[in-house]
Amino acid sequence: MVGSAALDFRAGSANSKKLTETLDRAGMATNLRPIAIGLGIATVVLWFLVVRFFGPPLVVDALLLPVCAAASAGGFWMYVQSKLRKRLDQFVQQLELALRLLASGVRIGLGLRQAMTIVIEEMPDPARHEYVRVIGQTNIGMSVYDAIDNLAARMPGNETLMMSRAIRIQSQTGGDLGSILEHLANTIKERRRIQRKISALTAEGRAGAIILSALPPFLTAFIALTEHDMGHALLFTTPGHIALMIVAVLETCGVLWLMKMLKVEV
Repeated sequence: MVGSAALDFRAGSANSKKLTETLDRAGMATNLRPIAIGLGIATVVLWFLVVRFFGPPLVVDALLLPVCAAASAGGFWMYVQSKLRKRLDQFVQQLELALRLLASGVRIGLGLRQAMTIVIEEMPDPARHEYVRVIGQTNIGMSVYDAIDNLAARMPGNETLMMSRAIRIQSQTGGDLGSILEHLANTIKERRRIQRKISALTAEGRAGAIILSALPPFLTAFIALTEHDMGHALLFTTPGHIALMIVAVLETCGVLWLMKMLKVEV
């Protein structure tokens, strides 16, 4: 019994640590208490609206509470992932210029750590914030190469991984670090050009996915406004609720499948 409780506590601590790290990478506040309070309020409000609008039986009301809690948590997680992707994209877009600044600093005789101060002075967030953390880790005794590896772990991506590996390999084999960083910046520039071309070529498919996802809610609203009997049966009866849930599941699967097909790794 005690062992099971200890395992549950360790699992909860690990989940809290993972959530805190994800929030930190997304550039959000890492205090979990206000988040928990906000999710609780969102759950109660969502549950009240569902009960008020659909008026299900009392037993269903009780079962809807954990469903609303899961929906609130899922919505918050999707928001965090959206913020994280946006911040990672911003960092990758800034990485080319950051590497060119590092290359310029190294070529004028600065060490890698000193060259990072140029990036901190010239670049906005999130690049500035992340390189400040690299300098801060070196100030407490970590090597600059390990700190850059930690940067690549916090901001995962092919570009940051190439940067950390190139700098690590150069430290072991020698060579012109300035030229290596300049060549890496050119590589990232070409990758971004290819990604923009792919985005343009897949724009039609993404637009189709958006239209398909918007069509069922539009048709539901149209039926509810023009055909009152059908709308009432769809929105206020158990078979209508079942039909809506089936449509929602199928529509979600279809949109996710389309987005998976349109995703191209570079």
